[in-house]
Amino acid sequence: MLTFDIDLEQLKIAADQIGASDKVFKAMIARACSRTAATLRRMSGRGLKNELQLRTLGVLRKRLKSIRLRGNNTGVSLWYGLNDLPVSAFKGRPRNTKDGAKKGNVEIKGGFVGKTKRGKATIFKRAGEARLPIREQLLEIKDQADIYIEDEIFTEVDRIFWQHFERDLKARDKYQKVSDRWQ
Repeated sequence: MLTFDIDLEQLKIAADQIGASDKVFKAMIARACSRTAATLRRMSGRGLKNELQLRTLGVLRKRLKSIRLRGNNTGVSLWYGLNDLPVSAFKGRPRNTKDGAKKGNVEIKGGFVGKTKRGKATIFKRAGEARLPIREQLLEIKDQADIYIEDEIFTEVDRIFWQHFERDLKARDKYQKVSDRWQ
């Protein structure tokens, strides 16, 4: 889970420059937090899809959730479901080898190539000695995804939050100047 917290003192100084009330200040923070979370989810999805060499982004969308922290805490947590994915979710074509089956750099001993119910090529392995049942094999993504999230996504949190907060601050300042002109 990726959690980021916000330094309220610096934000309060910026909000006081335009004369924002406490209610408006809290609204600005909430808006910037939710937009930051959405941006990070988008960046995570696209980046992890390329990093892990996945066929589609849909497999990851189910595994990325943003959770708003309530109460005095101002911030958002991003939850990543990084349990193993089926072989059919990854790019590439599985191939039979003399010891099993291989997809990309991963070789599964005792596995064989077959098709899922939806027609995607994947690697199966027998559950026991008998012909049936067979199970689609899973590949681990946690280590590779953790490294990517820490190196590429986590480092951008402050910059993205400030970008959204400043944009909201400028828009409210501009709106306030326009409304003052009409009064």
